Amino acid sequence: MSEDKNLISQDEVDELFKIHDLISDKKEEKQTSLIEEIKGAILDSGKLTITEWKSLRERIREIEVLIPHIDMIIQLKDKD
Repeated sequence: MSEDKNLISQDEVDELFKIHDLISDKKEEKQTSLIEEIKGAILDSGKLTITEWKSLRERIREIEVLIPHIDMIIQLKDKD
């Protein structure tokens, strides 16, 4: 049982990939990060409907709530 505690589940692996895709800045790959997708949508604002823009804004708002926590983690890790 204690060995299972050290294993990572498939859901956790999938989530890590999602996080990596969010922060990825690899220009040589065909994959685009969330940031690149948002920039593209802004540059071609006709790509999204008003409903999609509202949905995108809500997702960004959710990220904004997490920013103070991310900043705190960065501060703590920088001290180590």
